[in-house]
Amino acid sequence: MHLHKQLTTLALLTGGLLLGATGTVTANAKYQGHSSTPTELRGTWYQYQGKHKWLKIKITKHAFNWNNQLRYTPQKKSWHQLYIKKYKKGQDAGDGIKGYGGTNYVFNGKLKFDYQRLGNFWLSKQRVKGQRVMKSYKNMFDFKVYTKKKIAHDYSYQYKGKQYMNRIGR
Repeated sequence: MHLHKQLTTLALLTGGLLLGATGTVTANAKYQGHSSTPTELRGTWYQYQGKHKWLKIKITKHAFNWNNQLRYTPQKKSWHQLYIKKYKKGQDAGDGIKGYGGTNYVFNGKLKFDYQRLGNFWLSKQRVKGQRVMKSYKNMFDFKVYTKKKIAHDYSYQYKGKQYMNRIGR
């Protein structure tokens, strides 16, 4: 009888291991497709504008709000539609340009003209008061920095080097 319990236990363990090995699921918490915002960027972000005024960006799973105005959702049409476009490190390299410095996202990937873009957004490794910051880049070497809390200091900066694109996503 003792041998029978050992064999049963061994059979159950072997079956469980085989089932566990074949049933693994990989999850990506950052990018979930074109209609869901990256989880790392969700939340409310602030950028100091001076004179005790802040720009407020609120990102939810299916919406992008800019100063309390709903800019992008999956239900909107044309370039107002939330359509996440992901750019990877090194993408768009060529002609002496290194390409993007890290992963970044555009929230209205169906835009037709550059003026319709709010910019490329990413979660930076840079920290302000212990919290990671979100950054964006639009045009003309301007890098905007957003914090999770209202801080009366603008951390945005300009970078005019040839490899400016390599700073996007860092």
